[in-house]
Amino acid sequence: MTIIPSIPTTPQSWCKSPSGYVRHQALLIQLVEWLESQDIEVSIPEDTGSWDNGVDLYIMGIPVDLKSFGLQPYGSSYTWDSTYYKGRPRPLYDGSLTEWFIHPNGNDPSEWIAAPAECLRTSKYDLAPYYFQDDAISMSNLVAS
Repeated sequence: MTIIPSIPTTPQSWCKSPSGYVRHQALLIQLVEWLESQDIEVSIPEDTGSWDNGVDLYIMGIPVDLKSFGLQPYGSSYTWDSTYYKGRPRPLYDGSLTEWFIHPNGNDPSEWIAAPAECLRTSKYDLAPYYFQDDAISMSNLVAS
């Protein structure tokens, strides 16, 4: 049975960026469709009407935060490709349950990039947060591990 019907696709009352929310949810559905086609266990957290503790989806029980933006390679790192996060510290907050971040990378979710939240670093050069490329893997590798 699919969980896709339980994924909201219209902006919620707490949403500060309705168009960004709709884009994010469309990516979430795309990811879930691929995961379910691979018979990977997925579930969404209960909507509490407030902060989701950084969890968009559970993949095989692992709490993940899907980002609606990709990554830019720079040397040996991947920098978040987001003007919003430019110059900001890595968004890992007290109470966050996020274990992995996922970033779209084209239209094939198996090739999207995943990285452990603990590997996210704050830039020293007024850029967005980043990971070392060696810490990142494809979604197909994440679900195979």
